[in-house]
Amino acid sequence: MSETTSEPLPPAVLWKRLLAIVYDSLIYMALAMAYTALVLFIQVQISGEPAPGERASMGTLGFIGLVFFLSSFCSFCWRAKGGQTLGMKAWRLILVNEEGKKPSWGQCYIRCLLAPIMFCLGGIGYFYALIDKESRTLHDIFSKTRMLQLPKSK
Repeated sequence: MSETTSEPLPPAVLWKRLLAIVYDSLIYMALAMAYTALVLFIQVQISGEPAPGERASMGTLGFIGLVFFLSSFCSFCWRAKGGQTLGMKAWRLILVNEEGKKPSWGQCYIRCLLAPIMFCLGGIGYFYALIDKESRTLHDIFSKTRMLQLPKSK
């Protein structure tokens, strides 16, 4: 619901959602680089330097940790920062559950895990919003959340 009126907020349009993702991806890349540097630093401290010609690798456990770290960052933004990442703030988007309230941690993690999969499948999960009457993506539907457009501030 809008804070100034009792009218419900409209669903976010796909192009704004995608632009928010582009903005957020820069933050995620920086976080991923910092996480990777920390993991590799810890590995070197525990195991020593890689042999000459051997590449450093986080391994499967490090990758799972990275996914958890980035998902936790996103979920924290949606739960504790008013339902918005920085990219969403720039485009005045907000994430809510189906009742219009703050999404649960579970809903946030489901979105975080499904959204990249939907993107990697040719964007089908995102493009579903073009045919859905409520402009929902598939990860909106599966996580029982909605992305809404906030009004311009006066």
